[in-house]
Amino acid sequence: MKYFFSILLFLTGFFQESFAQIMNFDSDEYDFGSINELSGAVSHRFEYTNTGNRPLIIHSVKTSCGCTSPDWSKQPVPPQKKGYIDVTFDPRDRVGSFSKSIIIKSNASKDDIILYISGNVIARQEPVSAEYPFTMFDLRLKTNTVNFNRIPFDQTTEQTVEVINPTKANIKVEADKANTPEYIKIIAEPEILKPGSKGIIKCIFDPQKYGKFDYINFEVPILVNTYAYNLMFKAFVTESQTKETQQNSSVFTLKGDKEISLGDFMEGDTAVYIVKFQNTGNSPLIIRAIRNACDCLTYETDEKPIKENQEGQIKILIDTHNHPGKQSRYITVITNSISTPNMVLKFNLNVKKTE
Repeated sequence: MKYFFSILLFLTGFFQESFAQIMNFDSDEYDFGSINELSGAVSHRFEYTNTGNRPLIIHSVKTSCGCTSPDWSKQPVPPQKKGYIDVTFDPRDRVGSFSKSIIIKSNASKDDIILYISGNVIARQEPVSAEYPFTMFDLRLKTNTVNFNRIPFDQTTEQTVEVINPTKANIKVEADKANTPEYIKIIAEPEILKPGSKGIIKCIFDPQKYGKFDYINFEVPILVNTYAYNLMFKAFVTESQTKETQQNSSVFTLKGDKEISLGDFMEGDTAVYIVKFQNTGNSPLIIRAIRNACDCLTYETDEKPIKENQEGQIKILIDTHNHPGKQSRYITVITNSISTPNMVLKFNLNVKKTE
């Protein structure tokens, strides 16, 4: 009996093997090599032969990544005939080396067959105009604004602007010495930019020579092939920050909220509010400047220093002429305090239109 079943199993296996569908690929992997990111999608055809005795049918082909799309022989492939699997890979936003798999399900004797593609995507080369979007004559710059940010009064600060010459002729870059203020120094390195070469414009700012504690904006001309172009500078000059000045600094302490609701006003009225504050520091408090973004807002304040533990005030006046409706107005109080060098206050009001 056992002998009979052994013969039966042998014959069943032989029968299945004899009439199996076998997908025989020339190669199960392909290397695309190096691909440029913006060169477009690339494709490769994997060819196979049905070396079995029955028609071979592909049920599905799936990939390990949305960047890879397959196509394949949709009709049954007869014995000893060829079929194909086309694989397309899109390199956009896929910088670097890659390896993707393609999983095939069919009626072949082997349930899943896996193919592989690989390669390396070379990053796109951005146009010069994208990396250097600003122009001065034929010179291109990464920025036309130099922001020194917050600078202590006793600290000379340096920033650089990267530039490039995209032309086929030399470009000369230099400071306009006759029109450059003493608190700014401009140095072009190199002064003569050869075709295709890069350089820098070195900008050195001396706050002590500028002489103000404030938010500042100013323009300085740069000569490009003798033509003058303005470079914008921004900075916020604050007190010197040594250990001694930090320990002995004044402190601007607001006696109230930073956001103030003034209520309703008839158009033409003047909204008035008194900002009260106290110097809770260890040295006299000096109001360096008060900045506001609207001509409709003015202020009155005592210019004398506020001694330790004393109180001070700022009178805010908002003109409502030609400003109907709900609105918000801001002021920035700049002081000699190291811990509170600038205080932003917001005033909300509703102006009713007169009939």
